[in-house]
Amino acid sequence: MKQLTIYRILSFILVPIAFFIALIDIFVLLMGLSGNPAMLFIAFVMACLVIYVFASLRFLLNGIGNQRQCSHSLRDWIKVNAYGTLFIAGMFFLNSSGVFFLGDLQLQQMLTDVMEQQPELSGQISMETMVSMFKTVAVIMFVVSITAIIHVQMSFRLLRKYAYLFGQ
Repeated sequence: MKQLTIYRILSFILVPIAFFIALIDIFVLLMGLSGNPAMLFIAFVMACLVIYVFASLRFLLNGIGNQRQCSHSLRDWIKVNAYGTLFIAGMFFLNSSGVFFLGDLQLQQMLTDVMEQQPELSGQISMETMVSMFKTVAVIMFVVSITAIIHVQMSFRLLRKYAYLFGQ
């Protein structure tokens, strides 16, 4: 029962994150369709996370919560998109971990290089603000990645435990 409570909490934490990522995904998809095909892969992986969160929420609320039969396709949606979610969560984890291990001087040098490539931003934002924002985003990405990875692991366990909800 404790596992189910944790799963429920993690699910409801991931819902607003999924809404935010869905919003970002729309813009990434538009960029991909307007001439940057490399962005289409990123849009696909981000969509996997969004679909996974809402499919697993449906399984939680309708299947586990109300003990209703679920379709086989729901289980398939959860499983397939869980792998995409693990991929993007792993990338978030690696990127945020890399930021944590960078020293302030290395991070400032990296951000200086980025600012030089964006002349419209130079002078508008101080380097201290950029470093602070970058570290904040890294912490958020780290928390999201850990939450998503734990949620996927728990989903696979619960899919096995409640396999009878998917019927014959």
